[in-house]
Amino acid sequence: MPVLAPPAGWQEADLEDLLGGFLVDRLQPVTANLLALATEDDSVGRLLRKSIRNWLIDQSRKTAVVSLGRSVEKVLKESSAFEAVPPGEAGAGRWRLSGTTVQPWSGPSERLVEAAYAVPNIKIPKWTSETRRAPVADRASIEAVIDTVLVAAAGSMEVAHLVEVFTARFPVVLDPVVVSLPEDAGAQVTVSPYASAEEIVLARDDEARTASVAAEIVAMLSPQEQHMVAYLDRPGEIQTLLGCGRSQAYHRGACLKEKLQQLVGDGDGHGVRSVRSEVIRLCSEAVQTR
Repeated sequence: MPVLAPPAGWQEADLEDLLGGFLVDRLQPVTANLLALATEDDSVGRLLRKSIRNWLIDQSRKTAVVSLGRSVEKVLKESSAFEAVPPGEAGAGRWRLSGTTVQPWSGPSERLVEAAYAVPNIKIPKWTSETRRAPVADRASIEAVIDTVLVAAAGSMEVAHLVEVFTARFPVVLDPVVVSLPEDAGAQVTVSPYASAEEIVLARDDEARTASVAAEIVAMLSPQEQHMVAYLDRPGEIQTLLGCGRSQAYHRGACLKEKLQQLVGDGDGHGVRSVRSEVIRLCSEAVQTR
């Protein structure tokens, strides 16, 4: 997880701190898991690597939220479109559209996330780094989303509120950059009819993560979008489904593809393919049960 690397690179003290954090968070559950499932040294290693990887992913996502918060706050401070609520006014320290006088926002964020999704022409910079996260979007797009969200909120917002909306709108920003280990660092687990308990747990853990992520993505789609997923490569079917013209069908399909790319990711790794397939399956089932 290169995103967790200190600016000056890994030092022995940094690794000790990381190990200490893992032990504080996971020592008891990991120990119980090993005692229950590990049958020999190799299985101890596989289970322990899996636990460490999952913990590192969690830490990476926390780091991603902090980084996103810095990016959003930087745009807020540097853009003349926004201003901080001055001391003495309701919501002091929050952010609002420049020249407005509004009360502090409160309430569920779902409507704000919908507004963020409606912002057109979001541009995501091309990114080739294998060790650093891609930006959530270019500066103009970030500013446009903030502006739209503040309008929809009709109130001043904390940076943390905006970050919550951004992570829902751009969930791929939470996906950690992972650098593959050497082949001998751990073997791929294959479940066979004679699989041990620990092999089954490892495989089911991957399946559970895939199912959970896919279910969250499908929940972010409207019923109409869920219906469209099966026809993304067939504009004619989308045209019939929506009862619209061909150009509008192309546009709606392109918008949904962009949304799914943000939610699922656009890589070709096993994890992305698995989530993508599960999203399609869940959408198909949802349509059939209606």
